[in-house]
Amino acid sequence: MIRAGEIRKGNVIEHKGALWFVLDTKITYSGKRGAYVQVKMQNIADRHIQTVRFSTSDSVEKVFLESKTMTYLYQSGTGYVFMDEATGDQVEMEEAVAADIAPYLAYNAGVEINFCRGQVVEAQLPASVVLEVSKTDPAVRGDTATNVTKPAEMETGLVVKVPGHIQTGEKIRVDTRSGEFLGRA
Repeated sequence: MIRAGEIRKGNVIEHKGALWFVLDTKITYSGKRGAYVQVKMQNIADRHIQTVRFSTSDSVEKVFLESKTMTYLYQSGTGYVFMDEATGDQVEMEEAVAADIAPYLAYNAGVEINFCRGQVVEAQLPASVVLEVSKTDPAVRGDTATNVTKPAEMETGLVVKVPGHIQTGEKIRVDTRSGEFLGRA
């Protein structure tokens, strides 16, 4: 149990019998009523988002996450399948959980997956990933004098602005936080 004032973004808490992933917290001080914490959280089971107010002195059940590094195998009809290299166990992650990381998922990529009571809560990618350019326009003669960029489609479907010298088939490094080109791999 922790006090509501100690809830932080990224925590998993139990509230009204359900598990919730904390998206954001904000402590507000009011004159007569004291301080309260406004918590924006997402239900792990059905993925809906709700905002709840707690008094800073309220007790909340914090649930601890188990983290495993797993390898991305393939996309199934209902989600994405990952495998634990050590045990060979496979886990399917729903599309709603993997929506943020899906454009950066190349086959056999390592992904850190957080579990809560055996259920997938979230997945975290490294700061950058290596992706192969599957389609881009050829370089235009004379565009080397300035920083001219062109769109390039990656193997995962992600479109990234790359310098003019990058060609189809090259591997590049992409920032997973911003989706920007970082350099050749």
